Amino acid sequence: MFPSFFKKKGGPSPESKGEIANLHQKFESLEKSLEELSEPIEAAKQRLDFLVEEYRGRLGDYLNRPQNARCLFDEQASRADAESGAHTPSQLLEEWLHRLEERELVLHVLAGYELRKISADYCPPVHLQALKKALVGRDDARRVEAILEQFPARKISMKRLDEASRAIRRRTHEEQLSTALQFVEDFMRLRRDRRNYHHVVAWMERINLVRSERARELSRANKSLYEFLHPEEGRKKNDPVINHTIIKADVRGSTGITKDLLAKGMNPASHFSMNLHEPVKKMLERYGAATVFIEGDAIILAIEETEASRATKRAVGRACVLAREILAVTQAYNVRAKTTDLPALEIGVGVAFQDSAPSLWMDGNSKIMISRALNLSDRLSSCTKITKRLFLNNPSPFNVFLLQPLMEDAAEDEGEELLVRFNLNGIEMNEEAFQKLSSEISMASMAGTFPMPWGKERVQLYVGEVPFGETLEPVVIRKGFVHQLLSGAKIGAQGTRPYYEVCTDAKLLDLARKKFATITPKS
Repeated sequence: MFPSFFKKKGGPSPESKGEIANLHQKFESLEKSLEELSEPIEAAKQRLDFLVEEYRGRLGDYLNRPQNARCLFDEQASRADAESGAHTPSQLLEEWLHRLEERELVLHVLAGYELRKISADYCPPVHLQALKKALVGRDDARRVEAILEQFPARKISMKRLDEASRAIRRRTHEEQLSTALQFVEDFMRLRRDRRNYHHVVAWMERINLVRSERARELSRANKSLYEFLHPEEGRKKNDPVINHTIIKADVRGSTGITKDLLAKGMNPASHFSMNLHEPVKKMLERYGAATVFIEGDAIILAIEETEASRATKRAVGRACVLAREILAVTQAYNVRAKTTDLPALEIGVGVAFQDSAPSLWMDGNSKIMISRALNLSDRLSSCTKITKRLFLNNPSPFNVFLLQPLMEDAAEDEGEELLVRFNLNGIEMNEEAFQKLSSEISMASMAGTFPMPWGKERVQLYVGEVPFGETLEPVVIRKGFVHQLLSGAKIGAQGTRPYYEVCTDAKLLDLARKKFATITPKS
């Protein structure tokens, strides 16, 4: 019950309650102001740290130039600010010597330069650092004397050491100033050499000496090998690859075709080889293409441009015509297959351009290409089952359509994954390939209304001609837009995302041949 004696009856007064509320209000206001100032304070700290680092960097760059020592401390050197009221070089040199004296470094500095006169007499057996200390301290001199006594046959006298020790102590003030000036110049030279040393060490750590021939060939193929050869063993300079175009032809329903051929007692591998692979292989030399990979249901080709051929190769234009020729091979086979009861070939072709050289990886003696265009061509040549059902009766002269399910919260980088692609006996190219083709040849724009699977629509076409020797091959590109895929497998409105199809319709190609000469190409 003791606290009850001090308890005020009736509780706090109204004045006390008002003061407490006022204090709480002021505290909350100050706390809020502190929170508002925290962000500017943090920004100011970061700015201060940046300015400090910048100042240190500029000061370090100045101190890494030995010639600046004369500008600072040499009276005879010309100075731009000599008449501006700043400290004169002689005053700065006096202050520099004074600071060395405060830290008891003057004798050590003088001993360092005196050491060069006697080092040949005492080193070895005495270490240079121990000899310098002996010039400054008597205890260190006795240690040096003890070391010399262990080599009596050398008959090394302490006389020159004692004379040098007395000489540095008899230096006049002017001589000390001269040595201090020499020391600051040498010190700046040391800073510069240490900085250069650290740069060289960092560069050396990035160098990997290739010791195996396999690693050497892989590095050379990826343009990451630097060779320093003797003139007698010099190799022919390689022409580096600067970009590449991938053409992928993917056979539709290869599993069913294989099963059908086996049921007829035929070899599927020989069938694909004779009717697709071999005819395509014969065309590669004409188009400057090379085989990247061949399997039963897919052919992957590449056309590379080098520094020497970038102006004349026209890789994307050649790829468009080559892709069209591959489709012509399958169409010719399908005509024969109707009379022989053989399964038809349906393919989709993707043309992808990448404005850089591909990377290569070694698997045994084989080279494996690693390329973004390689992955993109796989998607461009694909065809989903739902679109084959939707566009079973396609009235248009086009063979590539893209749909996208209606999904409002899809991110921009997820759009490619959501696309539903139809590519049946068609050729789709990426936008980079279209831009590259526009730079390779003159393209003229045309527009017309065509029947589409969802109704008539105005279509934008681009027409050009790719030179092949003395002939010109027409190229027609359609710029289409992705349509929405609604519930119930219905096709909705047109979107804003474009795609590009290399047209193969014979009537469109004939129209391009007839009208291209009368159309003024756009610059």
